[in-house]
Amino acid sequence: MYGDTAVLYAKARELRTIAVDARDRAKTLRAGAGSAWVSSAAATFTAALGEHADHIVASADALDDAADALEAHARAVDAVKTAIADAERWVSDRWHDAMHIASNAVEAIEDGVAGFFHVMGAVIPKYAVESAKDTVRTVPSLPTTGSREWLGLADTFRSQGW
Repeated sequence: MYGDTAVLYAKARELRTIAVDARDRAKTLRAGAGSAWVSSAAATFTAALGEHADHIVASADALDDAADALEAHARAVDAVKTAIADAERWVSDRWHDAMHIASNAVEAIEDGVAGFFHVMGAVIPKYAVESAKDTVRTVPSLPTTGSREWLGLADTFRSQGW
């Protein structure tokens, strides 16, 4: 749902490669000035080459900054995807348990007192069945895999004590 962050990491590597190449070109440009030519024109030419090399290095630095930003964004997206997957597992387990209890609870009268339920042979207190039914009423179906809605549901489940 949030895309393949491998593409972002690959683009960051590509930007870093271009930055290295740019720095190499700046070194070559500086080395090209040489010292055999001595005159005021040579000094002007050498200064201009140095300025161009400085601009190339600044561009290479900007490429590295862009690569850093891409990687940071990719890590943030990966963290959100992991949080969603964790919330999906956690909520799904609790929702399915609640659905199981709400669907299979059979009220029993024990010692003349109603209020206990049997679910597949296990005795479940009334409050657990009511909580399960409340869960299923509140969340009648689960969101699609990878949806950000899982994060909100996890907060709801925690706040309700489900």
